[in-house]
Amino acid sequence: MQAITAKVSTKYQVVIPKEIREPLDIQPHDELLFLLDGDTIVIRPKPANFTQAIRGLYQELWPDPDEWLESERSAWEK
Repeated sequence: MQAITAKVSTKYQVVIPKEIREPLDIQPHDELLFLLDGDTIVIRPKPANFTQAIRGLYQELWPDPDEWLESERSAWEK
């Protein structure tokens, strides 16, 4: 993990350092998410589509969702 600092202005504005902007391809007018967990802040680019952003999340729990869905549907028919 890399620690990069930025100052907060008197108007509570922060310039996103170049070392952060470039790898994340953050452009003017992009929206960011501020996630607060206790005293920890995580700043992430806001995904254009949340459904696409979480697609495949925890796929190790359901390796084949179609197979699981078919077994569930067949259980309803009994």
